[in-house]
Amino acid sequence: MTQSAASLGSAERRRQPRLPMQIELEYESAEDFVRDYCSNLSIGGMFIGTEHPLDHGTRFRLKFMIPGRTKPIDTIAEVRWVQEVDLDLPTEPGMGVFFHRLAPADRRDVEAMHEAWEAGSL
Repeated sequence: MTQSAASLGSAERRRQPRLPMQIELEYESAEDFVRDYCSNLSIGGMFIGTEHPLDHGTRFRLKFMIPGRTKPIDTIAEVRWVQEVDLDLPTEPGMGVFFHRLAPADRRDVEAMHEAWEAGSL
């Protein structure tokens, strides 16, 4: 069963502030290795814009770079909600994902990026 973005309140989907930034990322789908972009990032997860989202509840390996790092963040993510393609709505299709295993150093780097953005230095 697919849980849609519309069925979740924004408080459930967004427990941390989101940075509106586009970051290239890579993940494995059932058929292939996929490159996509996130359109926002928080300490706990991100929204991945895609017309082919993974199923709700799917856990997968996710890699992405953030400014100021020389190596990618490599973590396990889980699809929490899906926004299907809907030509009647002005929303971007994709999936909201939660980071399951964000290493402490990676978490600190994401937090530092958030602080820099809030201070206007990113």
